[in-house]
Amino acid sequence: EDAVRSMFTCKGRPLTDPLIVHIPDPADAEDLVQLDEKSAALFAALTTKFWPGPLTIVAKAKPKLPLLLSAGTGFVGIRCPNHPVALAML
Repeated sequence: EDAVRSMFTCKGRPLTDPLIVHIPDPADAEDLVQLDEKSAALFAALTTKFWPGPLTIVAKAKPKLPLLLSAGTGFVGIRCPNHPVALAML
């Protein structure tokens, strides 16, 4: 949680404004979000069509993620960027 709090501080972001989690591969999202059968199918369709790319998908966060990451909402934004520098940092 300290690392998440420091990200808010570094970005000058209020704790009420959730952070977006960037992942290098769409398969990594399985560890971060809870999806039922219907939302998993939609998630798969969106990630196949638009990832890597600028689309951020918001879904229910798994309990292992710090609540601070979602600004207390329990939902997390996930993005798989399509930029070589961004991907290299992940």
